[in-house]
Amino acid sequence: MTGGCVLLCFDGSAQAEASIRVASVLLAGREAIVLAVAIPAAEELPLDPAGDLVGRISGLYRDWDEIAAELAERHVRTGCEIAIGEGFAARPLTASGRPAATILRVADESGAAVIVLGAGRHGALGGLLGSVSARVVQQARCPVLVIPGN
Repeated sequence: MTGGCVLLCFDGSAQAEASIRVASVLLAGREAIVLAVAIPAAEELPLDPAGDLVGRISGLYRDWDEIAAELAERHVRTGCEIAIGEGFAARPLTASGRPAATILRVADESGAAVIVLGAGRHGALGGLLGSVSARVVQQARCPVLVIPGN
């Protein structure tokens, strides 16, 4: 693994925090981007066409998007503090979109040497990896370090 930064994906969860701490054992001292993804309402809320129209007209989507952006900003600050405390030369980045697609886009745009993220929730739909981590592993153009949960 030469050149490029470490992309640390952080959603504010204990699993994401543990992922940064575990990754630091292998990658501390490297340049890192701590990424928090704000998921837009249109992506997160499964509304039918009529509900989608109401969400847009009522301002629900706008309010959701503002809250999601604020939460992502809080998460990225916390994630950066953790990463710096663990020895990374970290800088924050927030982006908006579907989590897996956004992680992949940011990894490509930043020339990431490795993507670090937690395995996510286990369950029937997620299989052994959470759906976001599974998509990232399957589609990434660089190595992916997935840290298992408890």
